[in-house]
Amino acid sequence: MRRVSITIATAISLAGHRNSAAAQQADGGAVYRQECKSCHGLNGIPPARAREQYKKIKAVGDGGFVAQLSADSIVAILKKGIDKDMKSFTGKLSDGEMRAVTLYIKELAEKKKLP
Repeated sequence: MRRVSITIATAISLAGHRNSAAAQQADGGAVYRQECKSCHGLNGIPPARAREQYKKIKAVGDGGFVAQLSADSIVAILKKGIDKDMKSFTGKLSDGEMRAVTLYIKELAEKKKLP
């Protein structure tokens, strides 16, 4: 009986882990809209104001550019920032939020490939 209880508890735990991972992925769009949209644009294309202010800003909606980056390298960028133009999100976003934003950016770029 104890073995069955442990097996059931493990199954419930794994199901909960899958649900929390899915929830984090679903939150990636919300975190992006809150933290990234003002510079990188709603659809990953920086608005004119951001392009004027940050000359090296990247379009994260550009499938060609984002395809060159691994998920780990995007998380590293979020953790470290880029020069003085993009601040570090360490301390502001959790590792799970950074991963969720990374997945969202990858999905966004795939859907919005630029010519």
